[in-house]
Amino acid sequence: MNGIEKELHWHGGEHGGSWEKPHIREVSHELTVQYATHPIRRVLADGQVQVDLVNLRSYNGKLVGPVMEVRPGDTLKVLLKNQLPFKEDMVGDHPHNGPHGSNVTNLHFHGMHVSPAGNSDNVMLSIGPNQQFEYEVKIPSDHPAGTHWYHAHKHGAVGIQLGSGMAGPLIVRGGIDGVEGIREARERILVLQQIPYKMVTNPYDETQQANMVEEFGQLFEFTWLSELVPQGRRVTLNGETLPTFQMRPGEVERWRFIHAGIHFPFRLRLVREGGNPATESIPYYLIAMDGITTGRLDKVDETEMHPGYREDVLVQAVGRDGKPLAQGTYLLVDEVEQNPQAKVLARIVVSGPPKKMKLPKPQALAPFAPFKPILDEELTSHTPQPAHFEVQMLQPPPTPVFKFLLNGVEFDAHAPPRKLTLGAVEEWLVTSTGVPEFFPGHPFHIHTNPFQFTDAQGRIVWKDTLFVPVGAEFRLRTRYKRYVGQFMLHCHIVSHEDEGMMELLEVVPPKQDAGGGHGPHH
Repeated sequence: MNGIEKELHWHGGEHGGSWEKPHIREVSHELTVQYATHPIRRVLADGQVQVDLVNLRSYNGKLVGPVMEVRPGDTLKVLLKNQLPFKEDMVGDHPHNGPHGSNVTNLHFHGMHVSPAGNSDNVMLSIGPNQQFEYEVKIPSDHPAGTHWYHAHKHGAVGIQLGSGMAGPLIVRGGIDGVEGIREARERILVLQQIPYKMVTNPYDETQQANMVEEFGQLFEFTWLSELVPQGRRVTLNGETLPTFQMRPGEVERWRFIHAGIHFPFRLRLVREGGNPATESIPYYLIAMDGITTGRLDKVDETEMHPGYREDVLVQAVGRDGKPLAQGTYLLVDEVEQNPQAKVLARIVVSGPPKKMKLPKPQALAPFAPFKPILDEELTSHTPQPAHFEVQMLQPPPTPVFKFLLNGVEFDAHAPPRKLTLGAVEEWLVTSTGVPEFFPGHPFHIHTNPFQFTDAQGRIVWKDTLFVPVGAEFRLRTRYKRYVGQFMLHCHIVSHEDEGMMELLEVVPPKQDAGGGHGPHH
């Protein structure tokens, strides 16, 4: 079933004439959720590598789910089979928040502008052990091409499952892929993950210890920072520790970065091995954020990615002087990581004869920026929608206890959702307060409809996930287009989400007496 494609054609007649609907393609995948044992490399203090065998909840027995590729107008069918063991304390709902139901699952198609209801991108579903469910996601014919991803989204189990690697790339093909300078480039899809495994009591056999992700405390930021990284845990790229890529001098590649991790951000930079990162970084070119083409070719020395972010960049094996890079080893480093032994994420070996390749022209990219800016006159309300992240410290160190709130309350699945009107165009005021020494901010993520914000350079950027530092205030704008139904707004540090930093929203049709101002978009 994996990656099966079918083209469906309809022929019919009406009043003696004939008509043909456009081709509709079905793309089918099967995802089996089960425990699997993975060899994961750990880098020791002396630089030696040790291989740990780690038993994790996984898709199809792999550390990363399969790549799903679709085109606008396709129907994506995913048969999700939950073959995790039935265990009484790992199923069932929880009266409040916090970790629960870690063997119950579902799917979220992160970044996709598709229906949040029924068998589509519906995170209200719960698929228990020994159950299966067929998702059917109809992708609109005008859906922009871009880099998205799918992952588990069952409240109370998101952290444990995403921390186990239950995520995979979802690529919408089209448009920008055919631009000269992009179509010739080799493509790398790079899923960055933080797998916080450690030796714990096996919950299925309490006489045994095993490397697993089972305890909620494994997901916490300070566990990764103070315990796991010093022991040699590293960020994995496509399930691999410290992979090596080959490039020719002068070659251009397209890298699709997906931050599928659970907490810390990355600040990505390319440098020569042994060189000074501050002065000898290799610039690259940002062309899309969160799967949305910017329409620009932005030369950057580094990019910052928080959980949930995607960034498409063009990497050209050319130095600051414009000449092909000298043969040798270059490094993809994370400038956020303070442990010098853990900064390197991947090696790039530049070798072979030069390969003269061109970058795309910015004017060729501009037509593929999919959304028009939302100007003041398009807004249908002058009262912004609030989204306020708040962390309260209930108990101080050395054993701190925190409460994670959104708009002053913890998530309540039984509370009525915040109602939004189909066709409305609104501003959101997003803020964050709390204890920055523990939690410097929160990635705001909203399902179904992307939003625009104005960056530090005054440019309008479209995204679906945005880091909101403590003390900051962002004004975002969005259109509620095409789809009615319930969906989520939450912090994408998923342990915060499981602890209650989430809210249920619902887009509803306009009231019948509202006139024709904001009807559905066709």
